[in-house]
Amino acid sequence: MISWLFDGGVRTVLSVVIVFLILVTIHEFGHFIVAKKAGVLVPKFAIGFGPPIFKFGRGETEYSIRLLPLGGFVQLAGEIPQDTLFKTGEEVAVLCNASGEVTLIGEPIDVRGDQVVSGSLVAIDTTKAFTVTLQTVDGVHTYPFALRAYIANGKDRIPMAPPNRQMMQKPLFARMLIVFAGPLMNVILTIVLLSIVTLSVGTLSSPPQIASVEANSPASRAGIVPGDTIVSVGNAATQNWTQLVLAIETHPNKSLIVTVARNGHDQTITVTPEKRSNGMGFIGITPAVTHGLIPAIEGGFQQTVAYTQMIYQALGHLFTSRTAFVKDVGGPVKIVQVIGQQAQLGVLNLVNLTAVLSLNLAIFNLLPIPALDGSRLLFMLVEWIRGRPVDPRKEYAVHAIGFAILILFTVFRTYLDVTQLH
Repeated sequence: MISWLFDGGVRTVLSVVIVFLILVTIHEFGHFIVAKKAGVLVPKFAIGFGPPIFKFGRGETEYSIRLLPLGGFVQLAGEIPQDTLFKTGEEVAVLCNASGEVTLIGEPIDVRGDQVVSGSLVAIDTTKAFTVTLQTVDGVHTYPFALRAYIANGKDRIPMAPPNRQMMQKPLFARMLIVFAGPLMNVILTIVLLSIVTLSVGTLSSPPQIASVEANSPASRAGIVPGDTIVSVGNAATQNWTQLVLAIETHPNKSLIVTVARNGHDQTITVTPEKRSNGMGFIGITPAVTHGLIPAIEGGFQQTVAYTQMIYQALGHLFTSRTAFVKDVGGPVKIVQVIGQQAQLGVLNLVNLTAVLSLNLAIFNLLPIPALDGSRLLFMLVEWIRGRPVDPRKEYAVHAIGFAILILFTVFRTYLDVTQLH
């Protein structure tokens, strides 16, 4: 037990933490950096949900790691108009600076200072005029908000953004790009990580080149030597190892005319694949690999495409099989278990798994499920079609309900994971 705790157990925990931080941070960074480039104020950048266990402020943004490791979020100013946080007629207090501009607004109990004015809320506009109007004992007064103003919510202070720095005031295309940037960063991470793995293990040479030849094998007896490049088998050119292997495996005990390039010259060789116990043919050669950067990037991209196809096929299987959700879908516990297993097998295995999880995260987030990026993009598509946005309060309600359902889904899937542990 002690050895597991300080070897496998600690390694698993560290691996899970590192993988989680990488996946969520890179995703939220995508939203964050594009929002900043678009001029949107970003008050909070959080990894996890719930109360913060570590936080610090830098510039306009508070960065935090939170208690529940179920994702993360980037708070975008004006994504939901802040007018909706107030009701006409309620008692409101504002703290003004020397220029008469509001620097803090909230319930009277939360606003303190020498220049505090209290009154009944007549009107508030945070999207255009950026003013608040109060009915005070001295009459009706309108106060402009300062460029750095905050909403008091208990001890918390929510930054208010001027209209030109609010999410909803940005062009539709810019908002769509901000939302899409999170999944896009996960896809880019997948390509990078798979390229690193490919660079480490090498890529098969193309056209196929021979690295070694087994002694007394069909290839050895036919005169094939290390360094030969297989140009064609019969009349079919061999561009890659997949084509060569297919030609050999499907012709056991049949003579093949193979053209090889050797020392700059083509030679024709006749080789007869032997038949394995499984019925497939073989000639006893091993492929040469290359560790070049460009082939590694190409390999990383190709693997990303292949994994994407597999993920979508798996998603389709969920709708065609009644047992797929229970047997094939993995929740937090199963993911932790798999990460631990891959960590024991080595760094490259863990990097490869991280790449696959990153791609899964990107694709899952693009599904049109409320509270996910795909749902937000869907609302923006509806806005583009109808020429005006959906009521932000209704959209917020949809996302809030969707988030609650996702939490319940996660809890249920976790329960299934635990019951399936063995």
